[in-house]
Amino acid sequence: MKFIIPSVFLALAIWFLAISSPAEIPIPTRVEFDRSEIEVVAQRTQFPDPPMIRQGGVEMSCADCHAIFDSSGEGNTNQRGQHQHIELDHGMNAQCYNCHSDQNRNKLILKGGEEVGYGQVHQLCGSCHGPTYRDWEKGIHGRTNGYWDSSKGERKRLTCTQCHDPHSPAFGKLTPLPGPNTLRMRGGGPPDPNYKHSSKHNPLILKSLSSPEAGASHE
Repeated sequence: MKFIIPSVFLALAIWFLAISSPAEIPIPTRVEFDRSEIEVVAQRTQFPDPPMIRQGGVEMSCADCHAIFDSSGEGNTNQRGQHQHIELDHGMNAQCYNCHSDQNRNKLILKGGEEVGYGQVHQLCGSCHGPTYRDWEKGIHGRTNGYWDSSKGERKRLTCTQCHDPHSPAFGKLTPLPGPNTLRMRGGGPPDPNYKHSSKHNPLILKSLSSPEAGASHE
């Protein structure tokens, strides 16, 4: 009796070896994409508080430069003498001083006249974009970097200007990254017409719904 069970397993092993044949495993085409598109770094660099810029090899704040000349009449974008590279496309918001303080160029200004630093830019954005700002506060809008479990590490919410250009905040059209490229998905595309299927079913390959072999047993 003690030899029956091992004999049965040995017979089954020989039978499986006799009837099996090497599976035909197609190699999906490798899809290349720019790795920077999946990086978790912020899309934009946030200005420090106070904002600094390198001009002629010297670090200067906005106020350092604007203190040299009178630019009080340049609140309208059509009257700008500098910053011509900035394209203002922010809906009806076409005045520099709607956001920037006229008295202190190192500060932003809220609707009631209160000045805030560039580190509190979310307060300025929230003064007009209330629903989006409340979503951002709750973590619904925007992006969070770090750990879901805060006990394991730091969690950091990206602020508005780390994703949006404040002068032209709308995102352009985004090209989606390629989908999963697995054997069962045939690389995410239609069946390769040059691929010759084995007469035996290969569980690694998802049959095309249009193929005659598919029948009613498709997934």
